[in-house]
Amino acid sequence: MNERILWIDVARGISILAMITFHFAFDLMYFGLAKSDLIYQPDWRLFERIIASSFLYIAGLSFFITHGSTINWKSFIRRYGATAICAVLISLVTFILFKTDMIRFGILHAISVSGMIGLLLLKLNTASLILLTAIIFAFNLLVQKPIEGHYFLQWLIYTTETPNSLDYRPIMPWITPFILGMASYKPFQKWGILKASRTVIHRELSILSWLGRNSLILYLLHQPILFAGFFLFLKLN
Repeated sequence: MNERILWIDVARGISILAMITFHFAFDLMYFGLAKSDLIYQPDWRLFERIIASSFLYIAGLSFFITHGSTINWKSFIRRYGATAICAVLISLVTFILFKTDMIRFGILHAISVSGMIGLLLLKLNTASLILLTAIIFAFNLLVQKPIEGHYFLQWLIYTTETPNSLDYRPIMPWITPFILGMASYKPFQKWGILKASRTVIHRELSILSWLGRNSLILYLLHQPILFAGFFLFLKLN
């Protein structure tokens, strides 16, 4: 499907705005302009999880739209290659800035690996994908964490050797919204939800759609911009 689907871009744009809001709150805390435990409050933690889940769900749905019938290797390598490179870049930058709290396996890492695993799941029908989602979710609820495991297993599940991190999204359980997004494709297609939009849209939706289409670059740039703004604000005050 070559044409953009408006509501997917809009949904991704809303997720971007929500993420910027959360990171703005983090920056307020980081620069001493808010309580030191602000983003660790239950409502903020829930907000953070909803944002991460929305990104992974939309990624899973978009993945199946592009590769559901036939794997488009050129598109896969371009998109997921770029995401993986950006994930590594995020790890390097956060190591420089935050050292031991660096992002080792955050949302971009989870999306990249979920995409690779998703290639193995394309032949599963909707019911099987939903069942797999339920199994992983139940496993996450029933298994006491952290589990005994090596440091190098932290990408898969929270282990006893997993260090602190500013953003941590191990595959178990964070692949579940990605798989659920994949499972949504056929029902959405049947209901006509996935039709590309050629109509003129309101300005607000146009802005959200633009944010969604440029989500990766905005993910990379928004924190440097926010940090620069806070540095300037504190310097002037």
